[in-house]
Amino acid sequence: MTDKNTEAFVREQAQAVLKVQEEAINSQMKMMESLYGDNPEMLAMMKAQLEQAMANQSALISEAQTAAFEAVDAAQSGGSFDPQSLIQAMQKSVQAMGVDPNAGMSESREEGYDNAKNYIDQLQTDFTESEPRTVARGSREARIFGYLLGGIVGNLNGHELDQLDPEEHEPFFEEKVRTILSDFWGITTTEELGETLSDLLENGGMSRLYAQYANAETFEAVAEDLDPEDAAGAMERWHFARHFRDKVSPEEMRGWDIGRASALVRWGHFVGLIDEATAEAVLEACAEEASARFTGWRAFGISYLFGGLFWRMAAGEELAADWLDDAAGSAVELLTDEGEWLPYPWVQSFTD
Repeated sequence: MTDKNTEAFVREQAQAVLKVQEEAINSQMKMMESLYGDNPEMLAMMKAQLEQAMANQSALISEAQTAAFEAVDAAQSGGSFDPQSLIQAMQKSVQAMGVDPNAGMSESREEGYDNAKNYIDQLQTDFTESEPRTVARGSREARIFGYLLGGIVGNLNGHELDQLDPEEHEPFFEEKVRTILSDFWGITTTEELGETLSDLLENGGMSRLYAQYANAETFEAVAEDLDPEDAAGAMERWHFARHFRDKVSPEEMRGWDIGRASALVRWGHFVGLIDEATAEAVLEACAEEASARFTGWRAFGISYLFGGLFWRMAAGEELAADWLDDAAGSAVELLTDEGEWLPYPWVQSFTD
């Protein structure tokens, strides 16, 4: 008969797999709570589907274990062992349940993606803004437009948004900005700042990575050069990009790269990594690209939020949902009467 210690070990491993799956489903449930908080009936239905998917997987694993142990016992007792018969038996079990054990998680993940995108798109449908305008290149209005492109993250950090310096020049604020640059960006020198800005504005930034993942038919195609500890987060991004590959182009998420570049320039100037002339020149480049790509603050905000969601998926769906709640809330504040975006209409073109 099968060794009892071996059997116990195998069952423990199966339970460990189920625990990981359960944690993933719990993360999906929390994302749904943030998206369906105002629709309790839909939320209850989605939770029930996920719970059923988990129950089905648990039952299938249990049946697989029992069937495998019985087959091994038969072989050890002198009987015949037919692997194909074992596989067919498990397929019948799956069919009897009427589900694909992987389908529930796949469908719930994809529905969660679509719900998140619909949530983001509400910026366009639920808010209004003034008609775009034309301003003189190098004017105060043009400069403020460049500053405000970093408005979502600036608002989250409590910065001043309509000036080059995000804060008053006091030791506390200077240390705060240095910490943002070093801890979240790995930037402590002018060279590191320049390399990061070049990646965002010249090399495609996160939109380039999105294109790479969206075009990869298998995860293995993007996993070859990854460090093992980055694989799980990269797979989350790959699922996300593959789902939206025919719905959202890489160019449509450029707002994320442009907005972060704007914020980086202001932070870098504030702590002395670049001078004012350099900062204003880079911000003008940000403004030129944003003006050419987007039609208003709402469209820009949607692009920024979608790109940020792709970025944050590397941390898992739960943290991605938390980030989206915070960032979308910041965008909404900017589009209200008290917000910084509305007093400065979108710039559609520049004159010399």
